[in-house]
Amino acid sequence: MLAATLLAGGLLLGLQASRPTPVYSHEVPSPCDFTTGGGFILIAPGTASSPPPETGQKANFGLVGGCKNGGFFGHLNYVDNNNGLHVSSDTITAYVNPCPGCAPPAANNARDICGAADVSIQGSPVGTFAFRVRTIDAEQQSSPPPKDKFGIHIHQLDSSGNAGNTLYLVQTRCLASDSPTGNARTCSAVNPGGGDIELHKHNPSNTGPSLSEQQVTAACGADDLGY
Repeated sequence: MLAATLLAGGLLLGLQASRPTPVYSHEVPSPCDFTTGGGFILIAPGTASSPPPETGQKANFGLVGGCKNGGFFGHLNYVDNNNGLHVSSDTITAYVNPCPGCAPPAANNARDICGAADVSIQGSPVGTFAFRVRTIDAEQQSSPPPKDKFGIHIHQLDSSGNAGNTLYLVQTRCLASDSPTGNARTCSAVNPGGGDIELHKHNPSNTGPSLSEQQVTAACGADDLGY
């Protein structure tokens, strides 16, 4: 039942996703760095585009992404404990800075990891979908360090295997926090903890593929995650 709700809701959200979205440039870091992270966010009712219900519980994640041997590598594991949605990546198709040089400054420490993933709900497989996750290592921004951030966007795959209509969207928010930050630079300190995201220094000898903006859109889908 939940699987049918997710798919049916995806059609509705796909229509909603046809509205104009912000246009940003994306850039594969060169030389390429890599990102690791793990922790949780909270999803309050009304703060996510999710056909299954959200009740304010945790969503846990673990991830790694970067460039290696001229390609991309990584893995995503994500569990929304509000509804049992589980995302486990199969392939990584892009690793990009979503807005190099953009404001707010935290955007400069943002990295998007994109790929294809198996999705299930309460243990029942739903199918393979495209995903984009946004990580922000905000600790590199200032002292005392603000909190790191995470967001996730799941898309249906079109007939060409590219990211299509929106299926599930949790906009970027601080770890252990329950609402999108709305592009604000920092978060309230009222929710301590929540995990850690680390943007690691690049390896001068390690580069990834060069992707056009069209190729990034095909791999990652619409950029509605915010900062």
